[in-house]
Amino acid sequence: MTNINKERLINYFLDLVKISSPSWKEGRVVEYIVNVLKDIKADIIKYKCGESNNLLVRLYGNVPWTPILFSAHTDTVTPCENIKPVVTKTKILSDGTTILGADDKAAIAAFLEAISQIKENNLQHGPIEFLFTCAEEIGLYGIKEFDLSLLNAKYAFVFDGGGEIGKVILKAPYQTTFNLIIKGKAAHAGIAPEKGVSAIRIASEIITKIPHGRIDHETTVNVGLISGGKATNIVAEETSIALEARSISREKLKSIEKKIENIANSIVDKNKAKIKIYKKLEYSGYAIKENDRIVRILNDALRKIQIKPVYESSGGGSDTNVINRSGIKAVNLSIGMRDVHTKKEYINIKDLVNGSKLVLSIIESV
Repeated sequence: MTNINKERLINYFLDLVKISSPSWKEGRVVEYIVNVLKDIKADIIKYKCGESNNLLVRLYGNVPWTPILFSAHTDTVTPCENIKPVVTKTKILSDGTTILGADDKAAIAAFLEAISQIKENNLQHGPIEFLFTCAEEIGLYGIKEFDLSLLNAKYAFVFDGGGEIGKVILKAPYQTTFNLIIKGKAAHAGIAPEKGVSAIRIASEIITKIPHGRIDHETTVNVGLISGGKATNIVAEETSIALEARSISREKLKSIEKKIENIANSIVDKNKAKIKIYKKLEYSGYAIKENDRIVRILNDALRKIQIKPVYESSGGGSDTNVINRSGIKAVNLSIGMRDVHTKKEYINIKDLVNGSKLVLSIIESV
């Protein structure tokens, strides 16, 4: 196993996290990646996506091994302006005024270090693709808009999980979002409230009757937004409810979807109101078996760097979900980030180094 250049890796990471890159404003991160790789013999292609770009880096193999893909996203949640990372002997953390951005810049740094090692040491490798996607944090927009048929990879390794290196997400859910728009009848709330039909009251009844929270170990439902009404002296004519449902099982999700629709329609009919229900499958779930070829590759790679795999299911979606739907077998792997999406975010330097080692070990294990 090639030794990681720890100082360079940390510098890649620090450079990246200091670049503000909220969703749709990832341009400077993309420029940084392109600049680091300007002397690398590779195809480097930007693909326009909304207000930003996805970036594909393709290394042509020097041995006829199976083509593989590594993927990470370039955007972060906010607050991400003026990030001042604090480096100790064992970890890198936020100074407490912003996020750190290890989600997902630790993965980008690991990929850049792996590519640098391939160049410097003329390492053997098959065809490798690195995909850097935009706008992941606000709905996986980058990967959804990318034409995955452009890829040659048979297997994909997405580095976008939290926790110690070695965690492997083999299952992740399907997600459906709902927007329920309830139409009641307006009336003066002080003079003739009995002539009105309150959309807010109907919405509240729907919320209390539909499934909510943890349904079982695979399934969740959450009402996230509610809006409606114009003034306190008007019986609310219209109210909207935004909610989501997730499940590892597509059949369970379909059952929950039907229950939500039936309850909403029944309550609206009882109150002589109207409803429009907008439903969208945001992404498909996936389930990879432990004896699958991609897991065997990963097990070999982890064994070589003396790390034991830990298999988990996740309640969250990632680019991995969309890649699997395209027919490329994909798993989501931890890159070491902790307390993500908070001002307490940090990463252990050991995990940053082990993440880079794992990338190189996967390349060697295909």
